[in-house]
Amino acid sequence: MTLYRFARPLCLLAFACLALPLSTTPICAAQVAPRASGQASDAPVTVTDNGRSWTLDNGIVKATITKDSGSMPSLLYRGVQIMAASGGTWEHNPQGAPQLTNSIDIDPATNGGERAEVSIKGISGGTFMMTRGAPGGGTLCDIEIRYSLGRGDSGIYVYSILSHPASYPAMGVGAEDRYITRLNQQFDWITVDKDRNMLEAAPTDWGTGVVVHAKEQRIMSKGVYKNSVEHKYSYSGMQYNTHAYGWSSTSLHIGAWFINPTTEYLSGGPTRIDLDAHFGDNANPEPIILDYWHSGHYDGTRAQIPAGVEWSKVIGPIFVYVDSLDHPRPTTPAELKTLAATAGNPAVPASWTQNANALWQNALAQWKIQNAKWPFAWVEGVDYTPLAQRGAVTGRIVLDDPLAPKGSSTLLPHLVVGLTHPDTDPATMAAFARPTPPSGTGATPGAGPAGAGPGARPGGGFGFGGGRFGGFAPNPDAGSWIHNADYYQFFNDGAPDGKFTIAKIRPGTYTLHATADGVLGDFAQANITVVAGKTVDLGTLVWKPVRDGKQLWQIGYPDRAADEFFKGDGSNYWLWGWNLRYALLFPNDLTYTVGKSDWHKDWFFEEVPHATNLSFVNPDAKDPANQRFGWVKAESLDQYPQTNQRGPWVVYGKGRQTVWTVKFTLPRQEHGVASLRVALAGVDGLRNGLAVGLNGQSIGAIGDGSNPDNPRLIQTNAIRYNTDKGLWQQRTLKFDAALLKQGVNEMTFTVPAGDLQSGVVWDYLRLELDENATLHLTPPPPATPAQTAPIMPQQSGAASPPQPAPGTTPPPAAR
Repeated sequence: MTLYRFARPLCLLAFACLALPLSTTPICAAQVAPRASGQASDAPVTVTDNGRSWTLDNGIVKATITKDSGSMPSLLYRGVQIMAASGGTWEHNPQGAPQLTNSIDIDPATNGGERAEVSIKGISGGTFMMTRGAPGGGTLCDIEIRYSLGRGDSGIYVYSILSHPASYPAMGVGAEDRYITRLNQQFDWITVDKDRNMLEAAPTDWGTGVVVHAKEQRIMSKGVYKNSVEHKYSYSGMQYNTHAYGWSSTSLHIGAWFINPTTEYLSGGPTRIDLDAHFGDNANPEPIILDYWHSGHYDGTRAQIPAGVEWSKVIGPIFVYVDSLDHPRPTTPAELKTLAATAGNPAVPASWTQNANALWQNALAQWKIQNAKWPFAWVEGVDYTPLAQRGAVTGRIVLDDPLAPKGSSTLLPHLVVGLTHPDTDPATMAAFARPTPPSGTGATPGAGPAGAGPGARPGGGFGFGGGRFGGFAPNPDAGSWIHNADYYQFFNDGAPDGKFTIAKIRPGTYTLHATADGVLGDFAQANITVVAGKTVDLGTLVWKPVRDGKQLWQIGYPDRAADEFFKGDGSNYWLWGWNLRYALLFPNDLTYTVGKSDWHKDWFFEEVPHATNLSFVNPDAKDPANQRFGWVKAESLDQYPQTNQRGPWVVYGKGRQTVWTVKFTLPRQEHGVASLRVALAGVDGLRNGLAVGLNGQSIGAIGDGSNPDNPRLIQTNAIRYNTDKGLWQQRTLKFDAALLKQGVNEMTFTVPAGDLQSGVVWDYLRLELDENATLHLTPPPPATPAQTAPIMPQQSGAASPPQPAPGTTPPPAAR
């Protein structure tokens, strides 16, 4: 470890005041703040045919592209190899297609060296195309992959065009699809956002770590993060807000980044979360960057096209950007000494942080440039609507919430507005339903808001869970746009006063969706038609959030995340193992008194079973309940070899029942109907819902499927995959208000004993009261024959009938 992590920067110190590698000016860097840039060159672009590959070169980057699979095994930046041997690849590629062609689509010899583009296209002819190693196997569509390089580009563009002629059988694009690059191992600093922006473990530290209970989670026994768990899902990001992400090198002073100029070709909307960067799963892994346009992670999205439907989607162009430091900040011997002395819970050199931040900030600036250029004028010959043929939508959303507590703001902070394809109707979804699972078995995953019409309740629409867990009855959100990757989507940030503009939209008919912090639920308006070259002014749209009466109390802040709760903030939630450490932080579980407790420090961001075996604690850790790293006891590979993926989790991975108590005082005996409204940022397990008690008796369970206001909970892997946000669901549990009493009331929330990965990630809780209502709970409708009939395996996941296809035509306090 010492040689790998510390020797390289020490060698650089001797040359700090010389012309540094990749620097443009000889200068003593100790006196200058680090500055990053993409390298400049006015050299013409060239294409060289190597027989089985092409080389694209513009004097800044030189890329090798294979003619069979469309992979990029080599990307040189000023002569430095960025890639590992396997390079950049698409999850699904045309290699092995019955008909394979490759061509130079843009020949720089005909445009003065301004741009080159190469294409590899496979025609499946309606036969199944298997892509080796691809999750979900393969696809039945035609696939074309293109790489494009322009004069002065400090990186290369890559995109994939998927096409499904009407004559082809029904098809799905595997379980997931992504573009992925594997970098050389000198890239040792990972960056997803301001919180996941850090020195990584050495590859062999990760590779020889003990598997906890899945190959992606390993306890490291050596290195800067010894006695910590490294988990690749710790580096998942919200795609809408993650503009530039990747890796940089503390020795080369180079950064390699993925930039999505737009999110229109991604899926799942502005709360879609997926993997961005991590290590591979072998003993000596390469750094990886990924760009998912669909996957089932966190119960995500699927791409499924029925037979008889003509469909095409262009994924990208994605910009693979490379930059470097002009004046890197040198690392001092004192910084390296401190790092060595703090191994396990490291004090990373400030110079490394400054250099990495300079590279990342430059990449973020590059995103703004690419976003402004989108759509690119040089993309031709595919279903890619040029700018002149796109439209725009503008308007203002006004909040009308008369039952909100007195003094509530009418502003809409963090307003996000977007256009998506219409949801699939319930009757159609019923034809694709599956039998309800037997008691105690797993259920189909799925999550996300749905609804049609202003003030619609999220979670009350229809969706279709993936088939990879065997799938049974469709999820409560079956058919929702949020799970369908077939189409394009268009989102933009609005202003707190409700004004919004969405530009560069492909013509079509859409549903408008809006969310904002502080408002429980979402807004939806159907039948928005976008016309080429026109701006549609929707005027004033009135948002009337659902209320079931006056508000008695609330816990948290509705923002579709757990960031306001203890340890749910950005510097903590993604760290592995809070489900273990809950038992250290709250040994007697949690009691919260409305009006006295502070949800920032007295309400934990996730409720899970209470660990009873604390053998996971590193006995040498100073503060195992709170310190970021070094709090886990390292295990032995002899005891837990990598082939045993149950790992030590079998010893300490289960816990007893957890009961949280909310105390609140009422001035009098109440009557009418009370509504407990709960919003969850994630759910794992809890097949029978989250049990709720009031003053010593059961009042039901959140998400038990007992009625349309309280459909069953949807599994999202949020706890297992370390997130405080993502796919969101809201449920309402109604009960007779006569159960409330004058004086102190106690409401309990119970997570049963079991695996520590089960439970909920909280967003918000609110108790409402309608004094004039009478309790009439509507049971769920009985299953129809169509709902109990199995569907064909090839339709498993998110099969849906043809749809009009847009595009085819406050901070937490410290505890």
